[in-house]
Amino acid sequence: MAGPEHMYERIASVLRDKMIMGELGPGDRLPSQDDLVEQFGVSRMAIRQAMDILENEGLIDRTQRLGAFVRRREPLIRRSALHYLSSPGAPFAEEALAAGRIPRYSHNSYPERASIEVAQRLKISIGDEILRTDYISYGNDEPMMLVHSYEPLAITGGTVIERPEDPGPYIAAGIVARFTAIDMRPTLINEHVRARMPRPSEKDALQLRPGTPVFVITRTAFAGDIPIETADIILDSDRYELDYPIKIEPESTLPTTEGP
Repeated sequence: MAGPEHMYERIASVLRDKMIMGELGPGDRLPSQDDLVEQFGVSRMAIRQAMDILENEGLIDRTQRLGAFVRRREPLIRRSALHYLSSPGAPFAEEALAAGRIPRYSHNSYPERASIEVAQRLKISIGDEILRTDYISYGNDEPMMLVHSYEPLAITGGTVIERPEDPGPYIAAGIVARFTAIDMRPTLINEHVRARMPRPSEKDALQLRPGTPVFVITRTAFAGDIPIETADIILDSDRYELDYPIKIEPESTLPTTEGP
């Protein structure tokens, strides 16, 4: 256990390794504080600090009197590329079912005026009319994802896709199929991912444990040079993992460099 870390970090590392190796499985109770004090020859304070680290990493849950338990965790894996197929099906539902959860979602669409940030993303004027749609996605009735989508009514207003969740041929069809229907097929979708601590409304909506950060995916879809939709996708980092497959072109398609 040599190294520059504090002793409580080393203790956390030993317990973390036991979880990785399967010696401590989901739902298993960790040794008591007294047992860990004796095992490592340290103070109770060092053990509590080690438990703090593991709890903050989302690896354990602690309950008063009962002790610490390895957290049961079956995250949804979001494979970004599958969300933007011409016929995507129901990507969230498939991700939820793959993790053993029953999916459902709620939605609400309403007109709004573009804020500074949304206007910049959509390359429109501040205050221009947009349609905002808010989604909450659930797995086993637990909220897991928030989406705030913004579409310029100068493009979608009066078309068959103006309201994305209205009954009709394009209900829940995904942005590729929807915008293709009005001859604005997306040619590029950009996702920018960052992590931050949740805002109070996000913490409440996602029912987050204290100290849990969120993934924020800022998405903007383009048809040529024209932004046609932008969205904020907010994920509970304790319930989600992100997967971004990157396809490498075959060597035969790469440009060659010829000598003089």
